[in-house]
Amino acid sequence: MGGPKQIRGFVIAALVIIMGVMVFFYFFGDPTDPENINFDDSGPRLVALSALAFVFLASFVFGQPKVREIVQGTLFWGGLCALLVVGYTYRTDLVQAGYRVLGALAPGLAVTQPDGSILIVRDATGHFVVDGRVNGSRTSFLLDTGASAVVLTFDDAKRAGFDPDELSFTVPVSTANGRAMVAPIQIETIAVGDYTLKNVRGFVAREGSLGGSLFGLTALDRLRSWRIEGDRLIMNP
Repeated sequence: MGGPKQIRGFVIAALVIIMGVMVFFYFFGDPTDPENINFDDSGPRLVALSALAFVFLASFVFGQPKVREIVQGTLFWGGLCALLVVGYTYRTDLVQAGYRVLGALAPGLAVTQPDGSILIVRDATGHFVVDGRVNGSRTSFLLDTGASAVVLTFDDAKRAGFDPDELSFTVPVSTANGRAMVAPIQIETIAVGDYTLKNVRGFVAREGSLGGSLFGLTALDRLRSWRIEGDRLIMNP
């Protein structure tokens, strides 16, 4: 049979459990009532109470702690509990901060999501850079919803296998720098992440006239849908 200390520990543990249940009902109401289930409002308090209950029960299961152990445990578990509550409360801001860090460290990185969509994070300059492959050649695009078509720089077009001698700069277009002449092309493949567009209409700009290739509407219109949410570009093939 257990000694008096063990019996006293079980009695105190039972009282703590009863008090914990009463506190739970006070804060959250009857858990069997669906109207009382709102984790967005009660989540941080539930985390805090669960952590405190764990600390109390562990102290009785593993014996009577010393005063110094109580102080150390309170500081450690209290700090951990506070960190969990703060992290849960500001989870949306933390996620957005993570996206900004990703955009700064890996601008243009196309990440395929579990639902099949492709996620690209805005870079540090506030633009969406799209890392793709044109006919197998790596190409960095700038998302331009105002461009009616995909436009390749002269150098990107050469790397993608287009012969400069066969380019005919006969199509006039309006740009931020005024009128310009571009050469029409048919792009065999444009790959972004795990998705590949085939037979995309595009243009090639004259040498030195365009700072970077543009991901325009002839590519975007081939997607099932696309949208911008804050710092995220989400493309659904």
